[in-house]
Amino acid sequence: MRQWINQCVGLHNERHFVLFLSYLVLSTFCYAALGYKQLFDALGITFVEWEYRVPAIAYIIIYMLAAVLCLAVGIMLLYHVWSISSGETTVEGQDHEVYTKKANSRGETFINSYDLGRIQNLKLFFNIGDAGYPFYTLLIPFRIMPYTDGRSWARREGYNRHHGIRHGEELTDEDEDA
Repeated sequence: MRQWINQCVGLHNERHFVLFLSYLVLSTFCYAALGYKQLFDALGITFVEWEYRVPAIAYIIIYMLAAVLCLAVGIMLLYHVWSISSGETTVEGQDHEVYTKKANSRGETFINSYDLGRIQNLKLFFNIGDAGYPFYTLLIPFRIMPYTDGRSWARREGYNRHHGIRHGEELTDEDEDA
């Protein structure tokens, strides 16, 4: 579940959601980076007369919106990329904090069995690399299916479950269903 949009992003469109965030950050960054001279003109800092069809105040507002979007969506994108590279969803991240505390209280270490390493997690998420599609599919929004069916996920070799959590300590939603 994505906490900022208060909705789950489904298995078949999560890749596209993260790529959309990337494209939005890139485009707003380019707009802000390439348009700062016009911003100075619109603000009257350069003492150059505003000669564009767009009113100066409209340009200033659009520029500010692009800069704020770049920052806000950039932070959101970084959070998602970090979460993906850790091999966990937002909800799992919260659960793993609880699991880590429980394991630490017993002198054990919690190990996420789905964390295959940052690079491998990203490759599997975007379905690129040796077993997936070419790298350029990140640059063009092709319809790429996930590497999984949504029921079984790649785990660390030798791990059938998380390490450091005992049976019965898993956080589940079964109680809510009853």
